[in-house]
Amino acid sequence: MINWKEVELADKPAIDDKICASGCHGADYSFANLYMWRKAYRTLIAFNGSRFLVGMPQWNVYAYPKGDGDVRPSIELLLEEAHSKGNKLIIRGLTDKTLAEFLPLYGDRFEISDDRDNADYVYSVDKLCNLPGRHLSSKRNHIKHFERNGDWEFHIISAGKCGCITSGNPDVEKEYKKSSIGEARAFVDEFYKEKNDPDLEKEAQAIEEMFDHYAELGFIGGLLYQNGEPVAFTAGTKLDEEVFDVHFEKAMPGAPGAYTMVNREFARLIHAEFPDIQYFNREEDMGLEGLRRAKESYHPDILLMKYFATEK
Repeated sequence: MINWKEVELADKPAIDDKICASGCHGADYSFANLYMWRKAYRTLIAFNGSRFLVGMPQWNVYAYPKGDGDVRPSIELLLEEAHSKGNKLIIRGLTDKTLAEFLPLYGDRFEISDDRDNADYVYSVDKLCNLPGRHLSSKRNHIKHFERNGDWEFHIISAGKCGCITSGNPDVEKEYKKSSIGEARAFVDEFYKEKNDPDLEKEAQAIEEMFDHYAELGFIGGLLYQNGEPVAFTAGTKLDEEVFDVHFEKAMPGAPGAYTMVNREFARLIHAEFPDIQYFNREEDMGLEGLRRAKESYHPDILLMKYFATEK
């Protein structure tokens, strides 16, 4: 039997180690996402040797085990769990990398299907910082339009009274002004009030979890101001030593170009703060047509496909 438990803040170091060891760069089961969305999806976790398991047993869906070393003991545990409930095992979140590990061991027992709606959009640091080339000229035009509409500033969201951010890079500290978590929370509250969309309730709850545990979860965020008023917000965490995960990005509809500008300025902040980061994972589009168009318009360097494996 698997000893499932709810994810806790104390689990962060162990889970981060397993994610880095897996080398997959997928955002689905980053620690921040597991923690912030745990109430919405009732996600449970368990540790098994060098792997960690993620499950939503109520829906008979389990994630591909993260970590390194022999995956077979963990897959066998998941098979035993599903069969004990009279179900066939369904594994989600496989990538091309983990399929190469999984198929030689279990390929004859599972059917593989695409999960395009949950594919991650991954972009190079240079692309988001500099928006180079003809195919991103429209993004540069959005920024020019934003700049013509008034003076603007981009602020770091401070994690505490001292205003320190994650690495304390003194050059970054000197370059950026700071806004408080309270200011960021007030902007997000206003954003959801403007939207008035009950479908965003779970997302709003996840953002509240972020603000409540901002420093513990390792968040860095920013607020974009125009003419002295906040018009856009963004925040993310390091996924591993190469990839930064952008979890949230919100802009007021009355500020044309704000999404493009906050995207660029945040990428520049993260590049200055973490020069070893090579890519930004801007997560999935969830099958939403407008979101898919927006993410594709930046021409991702990698579309990190996800797959289901369903026991035959």
